[in-house]
Amino acid sequence: MRHVLVALVQDEPGMLARMGNLFARRGYNVQSFTAGASELPGLTRITIVVDGPSTALDQVAKQFRKQIGAVKVVDVTADKDQLAYEMLLVKVGVSAKTRQEVVSLADLFKARIVDVSSTTLMLEATGEPDKLDKFLEVLRPFGIKEQARTGAVFMGRGAKVLNQRPGSPPDRKYLAE
Repeated sequence: MRHVLVALVQDEPGMLARMGNLFARRGYNVQSFTAGASELPGLTRITIVVDGPSTALDQVAKQFRKQIGAVKVVDVTADKDQLAYEMLLVKVGVSAKTRQEVVSLADLFKARIVDVSSTTLMLEATGEPDKLDKFLEVLRPFGIKEQARTGAVFMGRGAKVLNQRPGSPPDRKYLAE
């Protein structure tokens, strides 16, 4: 089953490696691991999408929370008020006959053309992972030469923030007031 964990961790060397090892030891296949600056100085926001048995996920999350430097870990798998986005760069083979068709598909999926050569177009698209999968599916007949995806980032809709989710107390000792 697919699970999504969102975490705030302190910026420190080795933190990402320790987290990756934690999932590997439990037999989880990490589908996506995205890390970047958070709104709080000194903290990194991490989104991890893993595939594995539900029975062990609670134990992994508990061990994750015990990691030195882990400030907050939330399982957002069942939260329907989450918005998931990622970015895709894809290089597609084109000819004089197919170029306009690929440009039309890019427009349909609200993708931007970021590079052009005589035989390829590089497109950038952002959105929900399912939308990007469908975009790749329609481009496949033209010949995908190369692709790169960032991995999904998740954020709750509305007024919810990671450190103030219902049922989980905010970690005030780490977070700026």
